[in-house]
Amino acid sequence: MTREHIFFYFFIGLITFFFIVALLTLSPFIIPILWAIIFSIILYPVYDYLTLKIKSKSISALIVTGIVLLIIVIPFSIIILLTSQQIIDLGKRIAVYMESHSQEEVILSLKNIPFVGNYITEDLINRINQYIQKQEIRDSFMKGVNEITKIAGEKIRVMIMAVGMTAFKVLVFLLTLYFLLRDGPKFLHYIERAVPMEREDLVDVLGIIYRTVLAVVYGAIGTAIIQAIIAFIGYSIVRLEYALLWAVMTFVTAFIPPFGASLTWFPLALYTFFDKGTVWGIFLFLWGTLLVSSIDNFVRPLIIKKGVEIPYIVLFFSTIGGLIKFGFIGLFLGPIIFTTLFTLFKIYERRILGTPERNA
Repeated sequence: MTREHIFFYFFIGLITFFFIVALLTLSPFIIPILWAIIFSIILYPVYDYLTLKIKSKSISALIVTGIVLLIIVIPFSIIILLTSQQIIDLGKRIAVYMESHSQEEVILSLKNIPFVGNYITEDLINRINQYIQKQEIRDSFMKGVNEITKIAGEKIRVMIMAVGMTAFKVLVFLLTLYFLLRDGPKFLHYIERAVPMEREDLVDVLGIIYRTVLAVVYGAIGTAIIQAIIAFIGYSIVRLEYALLWAVMTFVTAFIPPFGASLTWFPLALYTFFDKGTVWGIFLFLWGTLLVSSIDNFVRPLIIKKGVEIPYIVLFFSTIGGLIKFGFIGLFLGPIIFTTLFTLFKIYERRILGTPERNA
């Protein structure tokens, strides 16, 4: 082995070591940094337009960062606070109801539900009571209550401790977004020089990442936000309590296939049917079917498939797998990983195997 080979492998090992150490150092802030990268990709055209008008990269980046703070960060924080308050209030009401009513009264209250009450016979009530009265059932119930109380207390303590860290991560996100917008071309030029790939291939990889991010934003998150807003309007029209909480739940369940947002609005439509009458129940069912879920069934697949050039089944598993593994940021990471992998396979065919590209 020549001296040049020894130096090459030593240098590669040294870079790998410090790269891993750098990742470990940044690991507490990797999520806000990834969010900043995604937002910089989405908002760079806005920043570029402002730069042409203002003639100052720093001021343009500051304006865009301020817009994100005012339009996204602050409203999102307010929605989280209001939703948390509604969750606490709902939990208190359930607890008060359970404390002020015996188990027999709770079971008997089922008879007041239209249609369902017809099937709640005295014999069924007696059998349920006998089952509940069994010692092992009572012990299991008390154990479950104690566990839930313990977990809730621990979660509240962790949430209080995490408030400061969350605020700091928001600051990291905003600072990173500012510098990515201002110095984005510098980072890209550095990547072009550092990555040992043909410029055409690197452009393909960066291009597919860009298109994937936009497809996920408009096709997944954008449609979920629209669904949540439309659902909130519907919930407010029928005067459902905790409408904001149910709208947030609609947003969350919009990412869960195959039923999506209907996992939230359909049970609420049934509740409305029994609690507020047939007319309002049918109204909410039609509202959810024709307005909320129609966006999920028609608009989202068209937008995502247009920007993401991978089979739909792969897109499905990459999105859900990313969501489960990485959390909300996984909605982007999952599709990005697989679209980049498919692009690298194409480059491998073209550069290594010499196989001519085939049009899909």
